[in-house]
Amino acid sequence: MLDRRKHKDDVTPQYEDSGLFKTPVLWIEVHLTPKMGRNARGDYLITGYVERNTEIEVVFAGRRRACAEPAISKLKRLWTQANRASEGGAAPKPEQVRMPVRVNGAWRPRFQSDQQGWVTRSYQLMVAEWSMIDPGGAMVTFGEPPLVSDTAKKVTVKDRKQA
Repeated sequence: MLDRRKHKDDVTPQYEDSGLFKTPVLWIEVHLTPKMGRNARGDYLITGYVERNTEIEVVFAGRRRACAEPAISKLKRLWTQANRASEGGAAPKPEQVRMPVRVNGAWRPRFQSDQQGWVTRSYQLMVAEWSMIDPGGAMVTFGEPPLVSDTAKKVTVKDRKQA
């Protein structure tokens, strides 16, 4: 199969962000879980929850995945602590271990076919920036605001007015 992606040296931050942030960017409270993986591009995919019980997929993509290491490490530590605390008892489920973060990101629909061929839509939260509490209790922000061209901003505002 022919790879149609640009070489990584040819991808500018503006080009990358124009592909990631196609809808309005907003700040939202998310609870991340240690249930995580990576896609073919190496992006981090983490199961998270909004409004307490709505499961979503949180994506740390492109140049922001390197900045996600502190969050990944903290989730792994929380998972290890939860398993140690449960020794002798029932092992915790990953969705029971949650780490609150504040995310600046954009929603992206994802369409998947199940085994019967039915197409279902879910949403991914594409992350630009995120804030979490460090060991000293201070709020620390990682990532960077999305670089969206003036044209994309105008389209977004126009689309919001039509909705």
